[in-house]
Amino acid sequence: MIAQMLDGLGPWAWLILGLLLLSAELVMPGVFLMWFGLAGVVIGILTLAPFTDVSWWPWQAQLVGFGVLSLIFIVVGTRLFPTRGSEDDASSKMNDPLGRHIGIETNLIEALENGSGRVKIGDTTWRVTGSDMPEGTRVRVVSSKDGALQVEAV
Repeated sequence: MIAQMLDGLGPWAWLILGLLLLSAELVMPGVFLMWFGLAGVVIGILTLAPFTDVSWWPWQAQLVGFGVLSLIFIVVGTRLFPTRGSEDDASSKMNDPLGRHIGIETNLIEALENGSGRVKIGDTTWRVTGSDMPEGTRVRVVSSKDGALQVEAV
C-alpha cells in the first residue's frame, strides 16, 4: 500500500518527505532533521529536473543518494555550525550558585582574617577564603571550594 502510494507520487515523494522533515525540525529541539530534510529536497529536485533523464535513477539509487547526501550534509553542517560545549553554557552553572560568581570583582565587606571573610554579591553575602586582606579591598572571585568563594586581590 505504501509502495503504491510512493509510486503514484513519483519524484514528488522526495520533496514531500524533505519538506516534512524540515517542518518537523521546527517543532523538535536540536538541529538534526534539517540535514535529512535538505537531502530529501535535493533528491526531489534532481528527480524533477526537466533537463535530466531519470530513467537510470530507480528508487534504489535515489535511496542510496539520499543516504549519501544526508551523511555529507551532517558532516558539513556540524563542521560549519558547531554546537557549544556544555562548559561554555551558562545553564550548566544553574545548579552551582558559587560557580556562577567566578570572575566577578567586588569589595570585601568583612576583612579576610585567618583566611576567612565575606563579600556582598548582588543582595547576598558570601563567605570567602584567601590571604589576609583588610575590609574594603577590591577582590576577584577565582574559584569555589567547600562552600566558600576563593578570592584574590585585584
